[in-house]
Formats: sequence, structure tokens, C-alpha cells
Amino acid sequence: MAPRKASVKTETAAAVEAPKTADKTPAAKTETKTAAKAAKAPAKKAEAKVPAEKKAPVRRTAAKKAEPAAEVVIEFGGRQIDTQAVLENAKKAFAEKYKDAELKSIHLYIKPEESVAYYVANDGIGDPEDKVEF
Repeated sequence: MAPRKASVKTETAAAVEAPKTADKTPAAKTETKTAAKAAKAPAKKAEAKVPAEKKAPVRRTAAKKAEPAAEVVIEFGGRQIDTQAVLENAKKAFAEKYKDAELKSIHLYIKPEESVAYYVANDGIGDPEDKVEF
């Protein structure tokens, strides 16, 4: 008679690691069941992961603050002089006198005692007689 082969049960790593004593706490039971299921689950082949499309990082620019409304008024000798109006008149006077030149910068020199504003455009274009009366 041939010797009888003993049946060998293969125990999973989780079953080996699982404690033989019964733990009565619900958390311990859940951990044991989860470990046993993980051990019994067949090993999955590594799925080829497709890299997700990388989005360009969102660039946040600092919000530009709006300039506050500003108005400069000169009071002299009982009258008020609106500097913005004087500036606009100086720009118009420059455009009429120097038709070929482009206005890049303008500097005003207001003399309220004479009711005149002298201007220098583009850092030197013009002559001392360039003035605007107000």
C-alpha cells in the first residue's frame, strides 16, 4: 500500500499573521477580515497608467490698484485755478505750435500772480515764450 500523502493547505501571509486568539472588538474583527480579503485577492497585474495631462500652473497676477481720483486746485488772490484744465490747454497749445513733434512729456510751471503757466515739452522742445494763460 502506498503511503498516503498529507494534504497541505497553503496559508496566506495574512492568515499567518492574523492572531489565532479571537479578539472580540469590532475594530479587530474588521482588520482581520480586511487582511484576509486582501490576502485572498489575486495579484493584479500592474496596469499601465497613463499620465494625466499636466495643466499649466495658474499664474495669478497682482491685481492692479486703480489710481485714486485726484484733483489739484491752486487758490491764489481770491481765485481758484484748476491745474488739470491748465495742463490740457498746454497740451493743445503744443499740438498747434509744433505739429510735426509728438508729445512725450510735458512740465508745467504755474505762476498764479501773472495768471500764466509756462510749459516745457519733451525735455526741451519749445522756447521760453511757450505759455498758456488762464
